[in-house]
Amino acid sequence: MTERTPGSASAHLEPRPGGLDSRLAFVRLLWSLPGMMMLGLLIIEAALSAGTTWLIIKTGRDVANDDFQALDLVMILAVQSLAYLVGATSWFFGERAGFGAYGRYMHRFARANRGRSLLLGDSAARESVEPFLTGETFHIFFELIYELESVLRLLFSVLFNAIVLGLEIDPWLSLSYVLILALCLSLQYGLRKPIARTYLNNQKRTNLLTAHSYTAWDNVFSGNRYNYGIWNRVFKARLRIALRAQVRAILAREGLSSLSGILGLAIVFLITGWVAMGARGATAVMIGLAATLPRQIEMAHNVQQLAAGWNDLVALWTRIGGVVEHFLPAVAQDFEARTRLEQMRLQCSLMGEIQPADLGQALAAVTAQPQGRVLIRGPNGSGKSSLLAMLKTSLGAHAYYWPTTDRMAFALARRGGEGGGEAGFSAGQRQIATLREIVEHTRAAYYLLDEWDANLDADNRAVAEALVEQLAARARVIEVSHRDQAPGSETR
Repeated sequence: MTERTPGSASAHLEPRPGGLDSRLAFVRLLWSLPGMMMLGLLIIEAALSAGTTWLIIKTGRDVANDDFQALDLVMILAVQSLAYLVGATSWFFGERAGFGAYGRYMHRFARANRGRSLLLGDSAARESVEPFLTGETFHIFFELIYELESVLRLLFSVLFNAIVLGLEIDPWLSLSYVLILALCLSLQYGLRKPIARTYLNNQKRTNLLTAHSYTAWDNVFSGNRYNYGIWNRVFKARLRIALRAQVRAILAREGLSSLSGILGLAIVFLITGWVAMGARGATAVMIGLAATLPRQIEMAHNVQQLAAGWNDLVALWTRIGGVVEHFLPAVAQDFEARTRLEQMRLQCSLMGEIQPADLGQALAAVTAQPQGRVLIRGPNGSGKSSLLAMLKTSLGAHAYYWPTTDRMAFALARRGGEGGGEAGFSAGQRQIATLREIVEHTRAAYYLLDEWDANLDADNRAVAEALVEQLAARARVIEVSHRDQAPGSETR
């Protein structure tokens, strides 16, 4: 086993490489083979849509030249239908890109944070970060996929169709859409900061509401009016605040979208009218304008949607900032100071009872022997569980840590058991089954067990004691227990 030097737990909190240090790094998680396939299909769809516009102009000219053929309509139908099929297929690859990106995010989060055990019991850090793990990041990925697909579809469609209109009818038609896009981007850039602040506030208020709802189960099913009343008052207050933040965010988004749409429509119809007035007597141009008028109205609507899409992307960009900000939660600076080592004793074999002056001495004591048990003793509130977390942070992968939480993933929940699944176990039986699973399926040099004998009757305690003894026979067990002294600690 590799030797480790005792020291401050905080010294081992540096994040692992491969984290998420910027919004661009977050977006790059979408860049994969499915993401590239989606992008390619969107370009093909837009090209086919522009091909339909070209066929419409050609058909109008054929009508003017008395050369119309039914094949013209068949071609328009075939090309536009193919565009629809290609567009539908792009969604399949978009979904794959979104799920793959979320999987890579969770993998990176675990890789960057799994050695930072001091955060396990930090309720403030958990409240601020857990919403991103349980839903916010997943929703952001798919909202981003949907918005990107929608915006890119509109952008490519407007771009390719504008090129066809400019080449086949009048260049000013192409320039009108360039002008609209420039106007929309200018509005987005000019208003980006107030809109970003509005959406960031909305995200924070919604996350606070979501975090509070995680405790609904306990406060509802406890059946205590007193606890539920306190919980409900906080819930209502956060609900009202979140609603106001949501309304402000929607008003900001829709206001900018409406302004962009109105200005875009005005530009399109002014330039179209100007081209029509200048083309008096030019039959081919007038027929082209008439034949493509529905397409130009559709493009004007697309520009309005494009403006709204950019606005939504601005909002998502802000929310992505929240994900990046909470990717590496900060450990409380006074964490070690809150652990009152002067009130603790380490009861261990050979060395007897030790009062560690600092983490280094505690680490030296628990690693002094390869087997046996060390009991951490101290009054409630002295930080015994915190000391276990500090030891886990220092020992890293050499230690297996079983904290006092029922959220740890064990095979028990999947395979069931004599009681017909985890729901069939009593609390004590579940604790015994979990401890047995640790004994049978894990291999570590150190085992950090926090309150492993809590809620156990005499029979189950004896079974659990035997399992802990099995661990102590092959590794070092450091434990927080209800007992005053680790059994056999004087003889091992």
